[in-house]
Amino acid sequence: MNVSKTKKITRLSMFLALGIVLNILESMIPLPIPIPGVKLGLANLMGLTVLYFYSPKEYLLIGFLRVFLVALLRTGLGSPASILSFSGYILSSIFVLIIYYFVKKISIYGLSISSAIFHSIGQIIGVIILYSLPSMINYLPILMISSTISGILIAYLSTIILNLLNKAFLIK
Repeated sequence: MNVSKTKKITRLSMFLALGIVLNILESMIPLPIPIPGVKLGLANLMGLTVLYFYSPKEYLLIGFLRVFLVALLRTGLGSPASILSFSGYILSSIFVLIIYYFVKKISIYGLSISSAIFHSIGQIIGVIILYSLPSMINYLPILMISSTISGILIAYLSTIILNLLNKAFLIK
């Protein structure tokens, strides 16, 4: 294995580890407004960073491994929480990649907000299917507002991280 491939694997492993740590830390941070299902999505900082510095392939790989490993470590793979995490991840990733490929000049803000919104939609679909609760669709407006706010915040933090990484070293 050459040095650049080793560097890439090492850096991607670092992003994966940071994503897992941020996901676990986030669950320990109480939000000022306790609304069920609402969270910041700090682990998405690493996903956006990987998408911008590498490619959609690495974005999908690191995202899937993060959701899988967090589920394995925290709740177990068959738990409702892990099923909802996967449903949010899958729908959000599909739409992020569609937007990434087909919308010219999309900003990191557009991707981050889209990711957060479709993650919430995926989780609502998961709840509806898992618990046979079609009325959960009524909760979607609350999640859309919180997703938009968190998407903006995560995009802002991602731009800071991307700028710092660009100054420190080129990842590619």
